[in-house]
Amino acid sequence: LSSLLGVEIKPDVPVDYSKYLKTILAVQAAGVGAYLAYKFVNLSMLGRNLWAIATIMFVLLMTSGFMWNKINDPPYMGQTKSGEIALFVPTNNQQFGVETQIVAVTYAVCALCIVVLVKHAPKIQSADQRTFVTLVFVLVLMLMFSYLNSVFRLKMPGYPFKLLLE
Repeated sequence: LSSLLGVEIKPDVPVDYSKYLKTILAVQAAGVGAYLAYKFVNLSMLGRNLWAIATIMFVLLMTSGFMWNKINDPPYMGQTKSGEIALFVPTNNQQFGVETQIVAVTYAVCALCIVVLVKHAPKIQSADQRTFVTLVFVLVLMLMFSYLNSVFRLKMPGYPFKLLLE
């Protein structure tokens, strides 16, 4: 119409109040939910083990690179020049989505081994069973830690430490 009539016509787009309404309702719902949880749920009855597990899971998730993936939105996997699947980017400035999951699981296995060795292995009554459990979990811990070191060496070739794996 502007070109036909020779008069500049500007569209007047109304304000979309629905997104503001959704945000207000979500904040109110979260507030009501938090109030009801505080009033009717005794958080101490959930136990310190549940809080410890939740804390460890949160720390493992954040240290594995989850937030970097959320912010930068990298591809899930890559491909080498020869066409093979690449799970790790050989630089410390980038990473694939699957790398976060692999590192998080490796960290979780290491944390589980430490918890079992510190809390549960000493309580085993039989000396033979206690020795066997200790050796198995120490071996698993060494293998997982060695794998983490090999991943770090892949990402930073100058990384000076290694344990079992190259």
